[in-house]
Amino acid sequence: MLRDLRRLITFTDFLYYAGDLLTKKSLRYTGFTAMVSVLGYLGGLLPGVETYSARVALALPILVGTITFAGGMALKSIPLLLAARAMGVAEAQDLDLMEDYRKSRQDEHLEWLWQRVYRFEWALGTAVSRIRPHPEEAPPDICGAEATPGDSGRDLRQQFFARARFALERPQSQPRQRYYLGIDLRFLEDWRNGGYFDRNDNKLVEQFDSNATIEAVKAEVGYGRWDALRELPAKLNQRFWFFLITRAVGVQVGEAIVRLNRQYDTDYFNAQALLWPGEDRQAWVDQFHRSAEDLRQKRRELLKRIFGSSDESTRRILQRMLLPNFWRAARLRARYDPEYLDGSLGFDLVSDLEHLGLPAPRIEPYRLLARDVAAEKQSLLAWLESLRPELLMEGECEALRAVRIAVYLGRDRLRPMICRDGHDPAAREWFSANVLPVVDEAVRARARYSCRLTALRVHHELTRLHCEEYLRLLDALRNST
Repeated sequence: MLRDLRRLITFTDFLYYAGDLLTKKSLRYTGFTAMVSVLGYLGGLLPGVETYSARVALALPILVGTITFAGGMALKSIPLLLAARAMGVAEAQDLDLMEDYRKSRQDEHLEWLWQRVYRFEWALGTAVSRIRPHPEEAPPDICGAEATPGDSGRDLRQQFFARARFALERPQSQPRQRYYLGIDLRFLEDWRNGGYFDRNDNKLVEQFDSNATIEAVKAEVGYGRWDALRELPAKLNQRFWFFLITRAVGVQVGEAIVRLNRQYDTDYFNAQALLWPGEDRQAWVDQFHRSAEDLRQKRRELLKRIFGSSDESTRRILQRMLLPNFWRAARLRARYDPEYLDGSLGFDLVSDLEHLGLPAPRIEPYRLLARDVAAEKQSLLAWLESLRPELLMEGECEALRAVRIAVYLGRDRLRPMICRDGHDPAAREWFSANVLPVVDEAVRARARYSCRLTALRVHHELTRLHCEEYLRLLDALRNST
């Protein structure tokens, strides 16, 4: 951690901290000087003792206070002005427009969300996969596309991509988009409006903290003040690293832009020239003789200065800034989505945590939870086969998923009843009286569960995609130098 901090904190930062300390201590120094001056002046009143006059005693603490406070402010202001100037250049020269690079990878992001979220909604035929006639002119594969039992996985994927592209290419309100096209892209569109290494690339934090659907999920799982307090240290730590890293990138990019534009007497070079992989090989760069190599050199210096010279240090620094987003969303999903635990989706929380390199002690509790949830699923299905067999019929998969979520949310209370022997009359009576009302209510509220589950899954997958995309960007930048 100290090595990472040493790369991110410069000599001007030390000047700022020294000035801040001097400013805060100026009042203490003034008071101490005033006390000495008063004692000296009073000593001069004694017979035969000569010190200094009242004018000197009054002026001395004022002078010390002025020097320390003004000196501290000067030490603070110089680094702030330098950093603010470089940050201002980076922002004015399109650092925030690194969101265009994120948008350029639209198909890769849609593929990710299809594989990890939406294909399950199409398979179940939930509201996400159903459409209404769109008032705007739209191609037939939008207006007429409706999932049918005979559609292949390829056909369903094409339906999703056609609708998603249609939505992303036409600015319109999110409620209207969801009403006509079914798919809910509000989280994706919000995330796409953040640029890599820009100070405003905190959309996922805002979604987790304040989105109405996520808040509803939190209320259902019992996420309260204690949970928020427990996550506060990690959240503050993330903010600290996010501030340091985005500030360091902004300063380095701003300084490099000024030098390149001054060297080649142009205004072509901007933040995207440095941070967009492969930009150094574009035709516009060739109009400035040898600028491509200078651009690559500036990029190498930036990457080494901030992220170190190894893939390990790059991953470590990015995880400090990004991983808490994923970790918070993953823990919330683990409290709401039993399918993400038992492996029925083809992937699970444990494998995702292992892929991101979390330490084994943090993973093990979820490995044990996943085993318990898988066993409880089998017990619940046995009970439903006996008492609600219609839920196991074809076409009732969405209702069955809602039942699993509802029972999982009441796991602490319902688990003893679910795990009892179904042939025991007393157990059947307890199950009928306590679990079946939950089951029947979940069937009626299946659409609500699907809406919240889809939103939570999209948000969570975006936090994981966020980490992967930053790593991919830096890897591409290293390989292009």
